[in-house]
Amino acid sequence: MKNSIRLAFAYLKYYKKQTLALFLGIVLSASLLTGIGSLLDSGRTASQENAREKYGDWHYSLRCDYPWYSDFQEHTKGKGYEVEKAGVLTVRKIIEEPFEIKLCYADAGYMTLMGRQLEAGHYPRENNEAAADTYTLKNLQIEAEPGARFELDGEEFILSGIISDMPESEGMQVFVNEGLDYGTNGKFLYLKFDESRRVYRQMVNFANTFQTDKTSIYMNDKVARYAGGEAKAALWETVKSGISMEGTGFPYIWAVLNMYWNLTEKAVLAALGLFGIFIIYSLFQVSVIKRMSQYSIMQVTGLGEGATFGILAAELGMIFLAGYPAGCLLGNGVAALLYQKAGKIFVQPEDFIVHSGAAKEQAAQMMNMPDPGAFHFSRSVAAGGAAFLFLVLLFLAWILVRKMRKMTARELLAKDSGKRKNRKIYSTKTQSLTGVLTRKFMFARKGAFAGVLISLSAGSLIFLGTAYVTENTRINNELKFKADDGLGSDMQVLEDSDVLSDIMPEDTAARLRDIKGIKSAYAVRYMPGEISLPDGMLKWTSYYPEIAGEEGFDPDPVLMEKYNGIAVQTGEDDYKLKVNIYGYDDGMLEEMNEYLLEGSIDPEKMRKENTVILKTLMGGQGTYEGISLSSGDSIQLKTPVNTEVSQEVLKFLAEENQYREKNFKISALASRPLAKVDTYIGDDGTNRVDIIMTNEQMKENFGVEGYQTMSIRLEEGADAEHVSAKIQKVTSGIRKCIVKDYTQQIETQNLFLARKMLFFYGVALILLVISLLHIMNSMQYLVTARKHEFGIMRAMGITDAGFRKMLMKEGLRYGIYSSLVMAAAYLVLQKFLYYFIIHVYLYLHPKASLPAIPILLMAAVNIGICVAAVLISGQAVLKEQIIEEIRE
Repeated sequence: MKNSIRLAFAYLKYYKKQTLALFLGIVLSASLLTGIGSLLDSGRTASQENAREKYGDWHYSLRCDYPWYSDFQEHTKGKGYEVEKAGVLTVRKIIEEPFEIKLCYADAGYMTLMGRQLEAGHYPRENNEAAADTYTLKNLQIEAEPGARFELDGEEFILSGIISDMPESEGMQVFVNEGLDYGTNGKFLYLKFDESRRVYRQMVNFANTFQTDKTSIYMNDKVARYAGGEAKAALWETVKSGISMEGTGFPYIWAVLNMYWNLTEKAVLAALGLFGIFIIYSLFQVSVIKRMSQYSIMQVTGLGEGATFGILAAELGMIFLAGYPAGCLLGNGVAALLYQKAGKIFVQPEDFIVHSGAAKEQAAQMMNMPDPGAFHFSRSVAAGGAAFLFLVLLFLAWILVRKMRKMTARELLAKDSGKRKNRKIYSTKTQSLTGVLTRKFMFARKGAFAGVLISLSAGSLIFLGTAYVTENTRINNELKFKADDGLGSDMQVLEDSDVLSDIMPEDTAARLRDIKGIKSAYAVRYMPGEISLPDGMLKWTSYYPEIAGEEGFDPDPVLMEKYNGIAVQTGEDDYKLKVNIYGYDDGMLEEMNEYLLEGSIDPEKMRKENTVILKTLMGGQGTYEGISLSSGDSIQLKTPVNTEVSQEVLKFLAEENQYREKNFKISALASRPLAKVDTYIGDDGTNRVDIIMTNEQMKENFGVEGYQTMSIRLEEGADAEHVSAKIQKVTSGIRKCIVKDYTQQIETQNLFLARKMLFFYGVALILLVISLLHIMNSMQYLVTARKHEFGIMRAMGITDAGFRKMLMKEGLRYGIYSSLVMAAAYLVLQKFLYYFIIHVYLYLHPKASLPAIPILLMAAVNIGICVAAVLISGQAVLKEQIIEEIRE
């Protein structure tokens, strides 16, 4: 063993260039693997902390005005569970006007779990005192100063204190004194379990200990999911369901398992690890081939395969022991700097964006907070990567020994390939002997030639694949940014009401448009409706629990109570589906083209022919086949007779004279709406159907004149705070009308997207640089391996210029052939990536392929690199003496 190590060390010292190339390959591979692993780990930790900030630092909540609560207070730690923190919220009263607001008392534990702190004044001490946050005060038009007097539900209060902003999960709250009691209390216990163990299992043990109903326990899923808050799906059950259930398949299996095991991150790290192995193997293989004759001599003198394996393993091991720690330091050092400057791009987007119910001040805090937290060195990735790479390196050494068994035997026996030699004389039939020799050199060993082409094209292929995913990620983020996140406008004015008669008058919309600083104000009209889907037109019945008939898949009780659910079965294959009906301004309809699936969107033609846009269902595999309707088909739409009907009419169960029915032709199918109304049946963008038309059609067809919401965009450089105050003034007399300012969130999100794209392209560039190291090494070997032949040619009189010309032709051919391989492989890779981003990651409207320019540019880079590498390597040949080259 000692001799193997000594010999391996001697080889490393003698072949300095190859050793350096292999060392750099390991350093860069380790840097990329461990650096990105730490970034992903840091981002996951930051996502968890951001979720705590946004939704509260608790896992589960349940009613606690029961006898078991006193027993719990004495046993916060029991068999199979440990409660780290607990808090109680007592809801004294819920008022409906002017908004839904909870008057409540909270203990110190609840305030700590929710991250709510006193910013000014004091907590209520008297029954006529109250405290609230700035968002609630702004919408109630109460001066945010302690001592201000205001009225709620006919009762006068004094503002005693200002509380920091509320978590998104809690809604509007006004805190009152403990002694104020209206006799309608509801006490809720909030629990945070020990996160060193799965919190789901602790919750089950807690429920069993105190005999509470598990179905009545509410989970804070945005936080609990990071600590194992749900029952872990069994691998086999998940796979079986994905195979047996219609419309699921691989995307379903991936999505479920990814939820628990972070498959996406693991796949990224595995791909980086395999790429590093490929580079290391290619570099080391070149080094071994250079010394093949020496291994042959040693085998003749008695060196066995085991000893050869020991030498190769020792070489790789010594370089690995030096290179991997250096790579970890380099990768994590760069990653830490990147995380410090742009760490927010690694935070999960759904935890980073403030979706609704947040004041501008809350978004500003997100920009200024020390978010995304400290950088975390991922020990698990570093240790796992080291073990993986080391074991694979040993496997590579074994592969090379097996290859050497055949190659060295051939050299020992005859020093030739055993093939019949071609004695054909080319110089009498062509003047371009260098061209003939170039082709002969390249195709002498077809297997090696194919391997070189694959190696040369690998880096470019990875770069193009990364660029393809990055470009489609940018498109998807922008589309979801406007549609799903609701950040398509700087400000939004909306009716926070589920009463159809609560609207913004048309003259209000006109006054808003006249405010200085407003560039555009798109108004949206709304009406609930119902469409008939007979004869099996509704394919995806499992989307709606009220008709799915599946155990454990319960309908939303609020939707059932207020609207009789979303879907109703009227026959064996006949259904009725409740829909949102929107009226858009022309400008917003034009923007709907970004979400077009089929047909065309022409506002003028829609008015003339009274046609509509259908926003259809989106499946779990990114498909839109849930309803058998296409552009050109007709639908029957049922609506209330006017906006003055009672709430019961919205269940679509009242007398027929309370409704009207009308047929409409579908002009286009769309994947998303833009402006949405969430106060009725809701609209999450995937499992609701929307009918969209012009505002004029809404008035003519349904008599809807007022507006439910307005999307406002500001002029560049406009003072958002000033405009917001003006809007508040104009809308102050309108019942349940609130104003949301998204300017800071939009700025934050745009910065987030820009940095994220920059990071993706940066990773692709690093992969390309690592590939360049491999290309340079491979091309150098191709040249130096033929020093003997080149020496003979120089002795025969080839000039230096002619020699360089011959090398340039060879490099050009390698570049062209590898670019063709790259293009062919990319077509296959692109199909695979296209499937994944549509059916697994549910991207909206991705491009089927990259434009030709990036591919041509990458081919040009490939050709340039091959030519440059060959010429640089050839220069070393020209510096040597001819006689020495012939003796090689």
